[in-house]
Amino acid sequence: MSKTTFTENLEDNQLIAVREFNAPIEKVWKAWSDPDIMCQWWAPQPYICKIDHMDFREGGYWIYNMIGPEGDEHRGRMDFVKMKELEMFEAEDYFCDENGEKAGDIPPMQLEVTFEASGGTTTITSTTTFASPEAFKQMAEMGAAEGWELAMNQLEELLK
Repeated sequence: MSKTTFTENLEDNQLIAVREFNAPIEKVWKAWSDPDIMCQWWAPQPYICKIDHMDFREGGYWIYNMIGPEGDEHRGRMDFVKMKELEMFEAEDYFCDENGEKAGDIPPMQLEVTFEASGGTTTITSTTTFASPEAFKQMAEMGAAEGWELAMNQLEELLK
């Protein structure tokens, strides 16, 4: 199993994650764009993912809920601001309430995910830009990198 390479760019409040998958780009893109597939890997186990709404296109949005084994819920929303199929998407990512409205004290994050094919493999580069050093630190303390690694491991297993 591959590992995700993480780089912290503290000057720009960015966490950059790079992961290579032994799968064609079409299959990896579908794992991000198809809600039925997305829910199989997005929430790090033992959490499960429930999608309330998904419109994976520029101008669309995705509302999801990660539900823990004790019934705790963590809702999030991504508003897709730019998208090029099989290449990249940019989104504003934030915690939300059951209606999809911004919630919590962590400001929205800017997310850019790129997909690059090489032979039969696909490399994903995810760049998360935080609103401030404090927001970056808060997400780091919540285990953002660890959660991302668990989700990427689940995605890799699913793509086999």
